[in-house]
Amino acid sequence: MSTITSTNPYTGEINATFETISDTELTQKIDAAHTAYLSRKKLPRAKKKVLFLRMADLLDERNADYALLETREMGSLWSFSKSVLKWTANLIRWNADNVDTVLGDELFSSDWLTWHIQYDPIGVIYGIAPWNFPFNQLLRAAVPNILAGNTVVYKHASNVPMCAAAIAQLFHDAWFPEDVYTNLVISSSQSELIIAHPAVQGVNITWSETAWSVIGALAGKYLKRSVLELWGNDAFVVLDHSDTDALVALATSCRLNNAGQRCNSSKRFIVLEKYYVTFVEKLWKTFAELPLWDPLDPRTALGPLSTKKLMHDIHDQVTRSINDWARLVTWGMVIDESQILYAATVLADVLPGMTSWEEEVFWPVASVSKATSIEEAIALANQNDFWLSAVVYGDDIDQCKQVATQLEWGMVFINQPAGSKSSLPFWWVKKSGYGKENGPDGLKSFTNRKVVIY
Repeated sequence: MSTITSTNPYTGEINATFETISDTELTQKIDAAHTAYLSRKKLPRAKKKVLFLRMADLLDERNADYALLETREMGSLWSFSKSVLKWTANLIRWNADNVDTVLGDELFSSDWLTWHIQYDPIGVIYGIAPWNFPFNQLLRAAVPNILAGNTVVYKHASNVPMCAAAIAQLFHDAWFPEDVYTNLVISSSQSELIIAHPAVQGVNITWSETAWSVIGALAGKYLKRSVLELWGNDAFVVLDHSDTDALVALATSCRLNNAGQRCNSSKRFIVLEKYYVTFVEKLWKTFAELPLWDPLDPRTALGPLSTKKLMHDIHDQVTRSINDWARLVTWGMVIDESQILYAATVLADVLPGMTSWEEEVFWPVASVSKATSIEEAIALANQNDFWLSAVVYGDDIDQCKQVATQLEWGMVFINQPAGSKSSLPFWWVKKSGYGKENGPDGLKSFTNRKVVIY
């Protein structure tokens, strides 16, 4: 067996160490989850709703403690984590309050027959969660899957094992039956054993393109349903506007939220030529003035990255972009390697083919490109493989809407940051993955839409 270590990215202190489980123990846990599924798949949704509403209340009661845990494990600002956890509690409530409406039987009839559609659970779902939103990313998938009648076994990211253990305890404290939710302390190499298990009927992953290729191939090999949400190299299109300060404030929020560690944060800024110089100048000045320090300090605007390896990855991407002839406007340097602090960075004159154009830079780096016309801006926005969420900014809402209809993205936000809503499907296309989370689609993802004709 190997070990998984939780390390504070700001102080470098070791928080805790966990031992991974053996293949035999892993198989036993999957078998137990399957037994729980068989015994509870027909449990009335009203009873499951009570459990999840209790969970949401516990999440609110423990908000500050769980936020501190996220800060200690992956470096998120404590104040930011508190707000995300509050949103997560409300996401749980939305799913619990709407499960009957979304998954209720649908009755149809014609002159010669009658039929209804019912949504049945399918079995044990294997989930793989990322580290950037330790509670939210896991629960937004696990909650609807369990509400639908499935049981879930989850591998959390290796750098947030304390958050993973806290989530398992949260299910226990909300009085969920044993084995409805199972936390797996395992290595990535054990994923095939899980997916191959006959009781496992689905795979729900939020991770990188590399992990997706492996897990997606395994899901295909063993004929298991999958929902895979991956990278986003999201575009922010700047049209005609009258308030550059408001634009830069929004752009800063879109890029640097959670230290830029968001799949759906804006990463490529495509600006009409007449606004380009002013936008770049004001953006780098705003970035340069951001307080970069202790994530527990309320004055801090930008905290540490989650791991030292990821900081080296970002610096490599910035360096390669500069070698590709992108223009470094501000910073682009490691501030303190012992505390994993990396300054907010602006790269200008970025063109297709450059590193920061072709790859998702999942950290506090903004890539800015010039467009000579709206038509070129649309074409540039669509010229990428990772399509999750786009943002369109401008004074003319009708013009923004017209541009939005031509952007080939899963979601398009006008004059507001890209985000996710409990009631709306979270969509992505191309190499950003396939399947849906959130909203009615999230509740239906791992169900059998069965037609009964009579």
